[in-house]
Parts: sequence; C-alpha cells; structure tokens
Amino acid sequence: MSFIAYNKYDLNLLVPDYAFKSPQNLPKASARHAAFTVSSVVSSAQAFKATLSTSQISTLQQTYTTALAKKWSNLPCGSGCRKGIQFSSLSAVQLTAAKAVLAEALGASSNQGYDLAMQILKADDYLGSYGSGNSGYSSGIYFISFLNEPSTTGKWMLQFGGHHLAITVAFNNGKVVGTTPQMMGVEPTTFTQNGTTYSPLTPKHDAMTAMLASLSSAQLASAKLTTTFSDCLMSPGESNGNTNTMPTVKQGLICSGFTTAQKNLVLAAIQAWVNDTDSASATELMNAYTNDINSTYIAWTGSGTAGSSSTFLNANTNYVRIDGPGVWIEFVCQNGVIISNQIHYHSVWRDHIRDYGNDLSNTALGTVEITSNAVKSVKIYPNPASETLNVQVANTLKNADISIFDASGRSITSVKNISGTTANIPVGTLQTGNYVITVSDANQNFTAKFIKK
Repeated sequence: MSFIAYNKYDLNLLVPDYAFKSPQNLPKASARHAAFTVSSVVSSAQAFKATLSTSQISTLQQTYTTALAKKWSNLPCGSGCRKGIQFSSLSAVQLTAAKAVLAEALGASSNQGYDLAMQILKADDYLGSYGSGNSGYSSGIYFISFLNEPSTTGKWMLQFGGHHLAITVAFNNGKVVGTTPQMMGVEPTTFTQNGTTYSPLTPKHDAMTAMLASLSSAQLASAKLTTTFSDCLMSPGESNGNTNTMPTVKQGLICSGFTTAQKNLVLAAIQAWVNDTDSASATELMNAYTNDINSTYIAWTGSGTAGSSSTFLNANTNYVRIDGPGVWIEFVCQNGVIISNQIHYHSVWRDHIRDYGNDLSNTALGTVEITSNAVKSVKIYPNPASETLNVQVANTLKNADISIFDASGRSITSVKNISGTTANIPVGTLQTGNYVITVSDANQNFTAKFIKK
C-alpha cells in the first residue's frame, strides 16, 4: 500500500523563523512550472474550447453577471445550483483538456491547488461507491465554466465546482484579480482508493490546530465564541438562498498581542489556503495578509487544551475562524452524511476585499496602503469602491474628521467625530470617478486616493 504523505510540521508552508513584519521573508509557494502566466491559462482555456461543439461552448461559457458568479454551492445538487459544463458529459479528450485549464490556473504544491482538487473529486467517487443509493456523489458531477471570453486583455472568470469543492479565479487585463470564494470539504477525512490513502484536508486541519494549540489558556478563553456552528458561516455563499454576511464587528481575539511565533502560526494557517492559488498570486496575497496580521482576529468553538493540537477540531461543531481586513477563513467539523460514524471537514476561504475579483473590477490583488510619519499603516479598501469605503488605521483615531474631495479639489462630503481603528464611509451616492480622502485628528493626518466605480 502506498500513502500520500506530508510533514505536519512543514506542510510546505510553515517556516517558523520568518519575521511577520517582513513580507519579503514569506515562504514562497511552489511553482508548477517555471513561471505562471495568465496567457498560459487562456491558451489552455482556448484549447479546451477547441475540443467542444458549439452547443457545448454555449453551456461552458456565459456572459458575466454577479448573479452567475455567485451561483456556487457545497451541496450535492448538480446543475441546479451551478453553471457550466458537467465533467460526465465530456469525452476523454475533452476531460483531459478541461483538467489542463485547472492545472494551469491553480497552485501546484503537493496536497494543494490542482492536486488537492483532484483528491477531493476522488473522495466523491469514494462516497459514490460506499454502500447503495449514493449516486449523487461522483467526480463526474463537477462543472467548469467561463464567465466572459478567456482573454489576456479583458475581464473574465474561471469557476469549477461540485459537491465539496468550489473554485473561483477572476482575471482582468492579464492579471489574477481574485482567488475567492473557495470552498473545500471532504468525507471521510481519510480514505483509501486503489491502494493509495488520501487525506486531502488534513494539512489544513493540522495548520489550524497548531495555531490554536500555541495559545495560552487565557488566550483560548478570549478567542472562544458562544455561537455553535453546524457549518461554515459563509458557505455555500449566495447559492441556494444563503444570505449570510461576514460579521461587521470582528469576533474572537486580535493577533496584535500575539508573540512572533504565534503570529507565524496564524500566517502558516492562512497560507495553507493561499497556496491553492498560483505562486505569484500566493505571494501577493501573503504579503497583504502579513501586513494585516496585527488587525487580524482568530476565533473558535469546541474543546481543546493549550499546547495539545490533537485536542482541537476533532468533533462535530468544532470550528475555527481567521478574520482580517482582507482574509476570511473558516474550518468546521461535521458529523458524516454518508459515513455517519465519522466526522468530515468543511472549509471556506473568502476575502473582504477581493471576493469575485470585486466584480471583476480589481486591477491587482493588493490593497492601497499609505504610510505617513504619524501612521505606521493605513489601508483603504475596496479600491475601487461601490457602496462603502473602509478606512483602517494602526493608531486609534480620536474624534477624527474624514473628508472626501473630487479630482478638482472640491469638497464633496465629510464625516466628523470618528473614533476607533476603522471607519466605514458611504460612497454609494458619489459619481463614478477619482477622489481624495483625508483623515485627521489631533495626533495624525493622512491623505489617500480612491476610485468610485
């Protein structure tokens, strides 16, 4: 018997000695080939389309709309909650071409990216063959779709999903501009197929338990939530009528008081998801998430003992969350659906700023960051903004004035007496265009530019 092995202390992502304040020292995501390019994804997408009939292409490729982008799910509901062309309808040649698109677009580390996605499909085949009446579980009931024409100059989206998997990659002008939402799950957590044993989400599980085990008893108590979670809050997203939203007030324990070692473990847990993207996107995202570490919160429910990773995330409704200015990751344990005497895992990775590539309007994965003598780190997001512009500062504001000016310097609106480290400024009534925002109180002031879309 052969095994898919991994080092639970390495995971291809945990480097205990890198400094959380130095993004250039982040562990790099492994590259599947010499250099990822969007053009390679587009070429593979066009090669796949060349194998299809006209009617198949019309099923595969549709015009982007927000509603279509949000049509994804983690349920075994087939085409009823998804769009695109189903794997089982493809010939062997077409299926190989479809998988080549995914292989180009996703990260290539062992047990991550494309490799992880294919293991999750194997898990569905395993469930489909487990007992009788499980025909709704199969690697053939997965769907790939293109929203807009794949291009190195235009805006388009690649989505792939089925039961226990939803992948979103957004592109704009030859750049990856969004890698979320992403949902992954597996039942059972470990299975053997054709003599090989697979544990697709165990590295992610172990990265989370290592993070939790590093906290003191007092920190664990502060981070613990009173809510019981039967599933991820932000899964299955907006499909099937789920209207859940990320909490406007962050919950749990802020990482600013953590030791460097603890912050590194939080970042290692984040990177367990980020490495499911191409290496260039993973680097950009980890730079942004690392810069945000002091404003990031972790929260959990269930039971567990400080210093003992094996005591966490091992029973139904055990749950953990990482919530930062950008990153949002959840991991939950559930009772098995088909194999009822075992738990299984659900996880979701979302992004407050970059979900769906900000409706394909993003131009880069990073956030706007301004530095002044008084403020170590100031971020405004999303940028471009449609309804709300979020302002986050490292040094607490006290009765601050926030003003917005148009490109000619004319005062448009202002908000007074703002206190705290974050402010949410409504911009929905502004006309499309370029603006300047100023923030000032008795101790600090800064100016930044943003775009109203």
